[in-house]
Amino acid sequence: MAHAFSQQLIFRAVGMVASVLTVAATTRHLGPTEYGELTTAVVFVGLWTSLTELGVGAVLVRRVMSGNGDLQRLVRVNAGLSLVYCLPLFALAATSGVLVYRDRTEVVQMVLIVSGGLILTTITSCFEPIFLAKVRFTAVAWSDFVSRVASLGATMLLISLHANTVAFALVQLVPPVVVLVIQGAAAARITDWRPVFSLAESWHLLRESLPQTGVLIIAVLYWRADGVILSLRSTADQVGVYGLAYTLAFTVSVLSTFFQSSTLSAATGSFARDRDEFTRFVTRSVESMLFLGAPIAVVGVLLARPIVELIGSAEFVLHGGRTLALLLVAVALTFLTAAISQALFAAHDQVFLFRLNLINLIGNIVLNIVLAPRYGAVGAGAALVLTETIGLVVVTWRLGHLAGYRTPWMFALRLLVPLGAAVALAISMRQYPVLVTLPLAAAVYLAVNLTVGPVTPRVVRAVLADNGDGR
Repeated sequence: MAHAFSQQLIFRAVGMVASVLTVAATTRHLGPTEYGELTTAVVFVGLWTSLTELGVGAVLVRRVMSGNGDLQRLVRVNAGLSLVYCLPLFALAATSGVLVYRDRTEVVQMVLIVSGGLILTTITSCFEPIFLAKVRFTAVAWSDFVSRVASLGATMLLISLHANTVAFALVQLVPPVVVLVIQGAAAARITDWRPVFSLAESWHLLRESLPQTGVLIIAVLYWRADGVILSLRSTADQVGVYGLAYTLAFTVSVLSTFFQSSTLSAATGSFARDRDEFTRFVTRSVESMLFLGAPIAVVGVLLARPIVELIGSAEFVLHGGRTLALLLVAVALTFLTAAISQALFAAHDQVFLFRLNLINLIGNIVLNIVLAPRYGAVGAGAALVLTETIGLVVVTWRLGHLAGYRTPWMFALRLLVPLGAAVALAISMRQYPVLVTLPLAAAVYLAVNLTVGPVTPRVVRAVLADNGDGR
């Protein structure tokens, strides 16, 4: 698991440089208004991304790791199911986008283009269970890295050609094409994923995944609805500001995604074997996410404004700094929520997750409708922080009731020492460029951790030893 996570982390760290350059080039070329139009199309199509996978992958992994299914057969059935519904999904997303934004010609054109990515992503989703069950993520890491570099290349080509806003929607198709090619070839070397069309087996998979499907749909709506509401209740400038802040903030959220994907099979397996082992595993996972998320929230708030100023133009800075600060806090909260939510899924409590996420979604939508007209992007960020905090409190209580989990408060208290050192350096170096301050703050945070804890080399070796002997 450590190898899988570190492998993806290294590739993403390099890929993030390409992503940041892509965002910087795009925002500076288009400006807030046109970037806001592009973001409108992207976030609207994003509402449909949960239907590209339907939660079947996680159910498939749980079956295989519990010894209740054959990986190859399940993957082939999933591939057949995906091929059946990918085209109707594209048609549904494109048609609804045309109806919602029918008075905005450029947005409609971009929605039609970006919707094509749903077909590619739906097919690619069939490969994920293979890599999750085998804990082999080399192809995932490579595809992520290459897709980001390819996006940067396509963006720079469009800028050199002085392309209009609509052409930049084509860049959104580059990553799913690259990912499909690389992951498809890698998956074929592990197992046969040629589609099998079986109505009965597909229905059994769908029926078992229904609660998880609901969770995924609600989660996507939860993260994307704010941008869509902004596009309908605020100005294109505010959508552009929010799009920039959201892209920057949630680029680092992949740290949590990689960690969860690397540990899903272990979490489901430990729950099936030993509840005490499961609780220890979850505690370690939460500590890992706290270690990664705390500096993102705290140091990120201090450096949010200069980061926006560096990446975007001066037009983004006024509202962008505050929006990014709020979204970085929300990202840190999602690190913890994701770890605990995955534990609840491994414990077969996805129905509770569905109900909680539905309530949180409704609350988030109401807050965005109320706050968007007056506060724009900042209001959307504040709504996300509030609902994410509530969600974290509730899932923590639920896991404690279900599996005896307790929040690692002592770990959090000890983390204040390296966190305080990083904050002190960030404050003292505010007059320096953020490209200097940010890596130095990260280096100080890591150095103090390794010296006085809580994440010392001895602790890391102990965690790896625990995972190695199955405890």
